[in-house]
Amino acid sequence: MPKITFEDWKNSMSFMIDDEFDNSFLNSIEPLTRFINDNCSQFSNANQLADFLSSDGDFSALVKLKALVSLIGLSEERLKRVVSLVRYRFNGEEFRTEWDVKRISKTIQTDIDFRELLIEFFIGGRYSRIGAEIPLYYMRNFKLTDPEFISDLADFKYVERILNDNEIQGKYSNEVGAHVERIIQSRLELYKTNINRNLQYEIQKEFPLLNKNIDFLIPSVDAPIILIESSYNITTGSGQSKRADQLVELFGILMKHNANHRANRIIMLNYCDGFGWVGRQNDLHRIYDASDFVFNQRTLNVLDEVLNEYYPNS
Repeated sequence: MPKITFEDWKNSMSFMIDDEFDNSFLNSIEPLTRFINDNCSQFSNANQLADFLSSDGDFSALVKLKALVSLIGLSEERLKRVVSLVRYRFNGEEFRTEWDVKRISKTIQTDIDFRELLIEFFIGGRYSRIGAEIPLYYMRNFKLTDPEFISDLADFKYVERILNDNEIQGKYSNEVGAHVERIIQSRLELYKTNINRNLQYEIQKEFPLLNKNIDFLIPSVDAPIILIESSYNITTGSGQSKRADQLVELFGILMKHNANHRANRIIMLNYCDGFGWVGRQNDLHRIYDASDFVFNQRTLNVLDEVLNEYYPNS
């Protein structure tokens, strides 16, 4: 079967359109929003805020910390800088790498002095030991002592907007990437139901030849005929070049394997979608060249055609 042209593939790139998925993602923030509404009256009290940030319950301490820093406009990235300041200036640590938010949350739970410093900062802003060394711009929404702000936090729509804007439930782009894999799996299941009941496949298994987890291996990791890798990008970034580098390297290994095992050829099928790829056409072209076949949401029929030609129907 012929491979679709690069221009046709590029021109078929699109946003992932699935209203059911989008609504589910948007609604996933509702329980956390309600929880903030119900507990925001505690945020002005140091002891209660400490309990809120150091205990797991309906939501993990990590999720609650992420929500709080979003609500006061600090952001996770600025929180990391603040904690670096604490480690360097207050604790006299020598370090080369910052803590991620998960490590910060864990330390809030286990280190009383560290917790008290941060709680004092969140509530007091400039009038705290940390706040004296932080630009006012970063603390412009530190209003936990303002009754009107606490009243705002009791409003569902107000909190929901902030939490969704900051993607507290996870990055939308990451969730779309996972959903793309479900789209491919659904297509495989449809093919199995309607065309070839013998179809078998495995998901996210490490393939020793490539020393990498592969998104889909058909029929299995032990005797693969078709490999499928997927990528969805809403925005552009250097990660796309790294992705192209990786796929070019993998395809090179497969070409050597296929040259030495002609009876057991392995086909590489790459799924790329999203307008982020249109903005990185050089990288997209490299992936195109490092693929036996390519497809995306608008060209899912390519998957059927590859299976028709390369997967045994018996």
